[in-house]
Amino acid sequence: MSQVNNIVDCIRYNALNKPDEIAYEFLTDLVSPTTTITYAELYKEVKQISNGISRHLAQGDCALLLFPPGIEYIKAFFACLMVGVIAIPLYPPKKNSKADKVFKVAELSNAKIALTADKDIIPLRNLWKENCKSNVKFLSTGVLVSEELDSSPAGFEIDVDAPAFLQYTSGSTGNPKGVIITQNNIFANTKYLERLSGANEKDVFVNWLPLFHDLGLVTTVLLPAYLGCKSVLMAPATFVKNPAIWLKAITKFGGTIAGAPNFAFDLCTDKIPTEELVDIDLSQWRIAYNAAEPVKYQTLQRFSERFSAVGFNFDSFYPSYGMAESTAFISGGNGIGTPSTLLVDKSSLADNILKVNEKNSNNNLTFVGNGFTDDEHLLKVVDPDTNIEVEEGVIGEVWFSGPSVSPGYWGLEQASKETFQNTLNRFSDRNFLRTGDLGFVFNNDLYITGRKKDLIILNGKNYYPQDIEETVKYCHRDIHPGHTAAFEYGNQLVVVTEVTREALRANNFKLLTQEISRSVYVEHSVSIHDIILLPPYKIPMTSSGKIRRKETKEQYTTGRLPSIFNKVGSEQAVRPSGTIENEIYRIWTQILGLPNICVERGFYELGGSSIQATQIVDDVQSFYATLNLDETELLECTNIKEMAQLITLVKVKQNSSSDLRGAVRI
Repeated sequence: MSQVNNIVDCIRYNALNKPDEIAYEFLTDLVSPTTTITYAELYKEVKQISNGISRHLAQGDCALLLFPPGIEYIKAFFACLMVGVIAIPLYPPKKNSKADKVFKVAELSNAKIALTADKDIIPLRNLWKENCKSNVKFLSTGVLVSEELDSSPAGFEIDVDAPAFLQYTSGSTGNPKGVIITQNNIFANTKYLERLSGANEKDVFVNWLPLFHDLGLVTTVLLPAYLGCKSVLMAPATFVKNPAIWLKAITKFGGTIAGAPNFAFDLCTDKIPTEELVDIDLSQWRIAYNAAEPVKYQTLQRFSERFSAVGFNFDSFYPSYGMAESTAFISGGNGIGTPSTLLVDKSSLADNILKVNEKNSNNNLTFVGNGFTDDEHLLKVVDPDTNIEVEEGVIGEVWFSGPSVSPGYWGLEQASKETFQNTLNRFSDRNFLRTGDLGFVFNNDLYITGRKKDLIILNGKNYYPQDIEETVKYCHRDIHPGHTAAFEYGNQLVVVTEVTREALRANNFKLLTQEISRSVYVEHSVSIHDIILLPPYKIPMTSSGKIRRKETKEQYTTGRLPSIFNKVGSEQAVRPSGTIENEIYRIWTQILGLPNICVERGFYELGGSSIQATQIVDDVQSFYATLNLDETELLECTNIKEMAQLITLVKVKQNSSSDLRGAVRI
């Protein structure tokens, strides 16, 4: 395709050279007929819609795309690009359901029209009138096509440096920013993906990702159009309701490229029942890309173990890294071989030092490599305080440069300068994107450690919230996986997490918070000050399914979280009763340096350390020297009451005392 230099030329080329081949196929389930469109039909209908758009908008005007998932969305998007109208991929807002972002984007972008489906025109107008100040005209693609217009577009020549669409960020840290993506950015990023992943025109894409998100738009719409292959799509809700549909669709349509954020692979592992595996064959799945959120080795391992029996190969995993500011893709592997992993010492990481270990241990974190770049792009790791490039193996901020990088944010000159116009001494002739992500390069592989702005610093130690959240996620079956936020408040660690519906009925919240505290301390050597438990789906999240840590912290500090249990707020100091409890209480308060302790409060909730735990056990064993108390059993005691119960039981068994007055009844 040497004669094309933009994505619109790609669909024109495909319409001429493979007119009857299916470009996009949309399914609602695996039984109902699918909706399909060939490349010839796609190009014809895109021309018709673009004609209508050109009657209402001039080149450089903005248009909101408020379609549900489907082929109409794709046609409207390409139609905007065909006539130089700047598309803004969004979703139809609904009352009390993530509508605020849409209204905010409408105001920030100064969009003049909103394109949508025929059936959504009236409800959208009514909702808009009640909630949004921006004056937007609603048009449906059906009306645009039916208008009596000339049969050919208005002769617009595509400017590859002009904005093609605005990818509005989630707004997880404030107002959403519109990332400007040019025609040149699109073409550079799709070619880049082709080179690094090995994707080709014979591949079949099968995905459920939202089209308003950069990962979904690029990997399910733009890359297939560039390659000239087929893309099978479904709505995100279809996948979430029944994850098996995604894997069964990969089987049915012969999918070779499919991917999602990390949580989706966990969802498949946990939610697809064994009896449904009989209808799944993943042996042809060549590239299973994992992107848009931190890639977890445990997720890859669990998914591979669960689905290896139906043909999935661990080597198919394609961990990659990217962001909207780089169109989508920044780094990835070469599409072959086993993903790179690295064992890193957790204690050293807390001191911002990278220490690689050869053997696995409880003090290790397993990082997954995200590949690297090729010659057309440049990736560097930079000290975020000095803006000086660091050596391999040193943690710093990831900077990225190349033709995939956006020229800036829509209407935000200062923010654009700070994010996109950065230079390094050795490369003064080019601008770098500051990603805001911390990481390091090791053996030509990029490893991401976390977001700079989310870094938790406690007593001079660095903790990455996603690592703490991952520990909480797997510490107990009552935790709603993937719905946890960890952050610092008042130089102390706070964890907010959702529980499952089963946990709501069981109502064992105090024990659950103790298990969370214990697990986090054991894994990260840090005590949690407060734990807030929420019902399912109550933690603030972005429209693309990411936790809004900043908003969660704000709601916590202002008391607006809909908590069902608050560790700090629910604590009532239960005083010791009886001789044994009082003796244990005396030892704990002395070693922990606390004047008062609730005998039912967990050791790690009290800020205890492993050294203090050993001191307590030594003192207890010395005081009860005649009982031969087992050190391991004492260390496993969660609180004073449990320790007193253990000692009482040992006294009964050894019959070392006939005076059990004051002992805890068991």
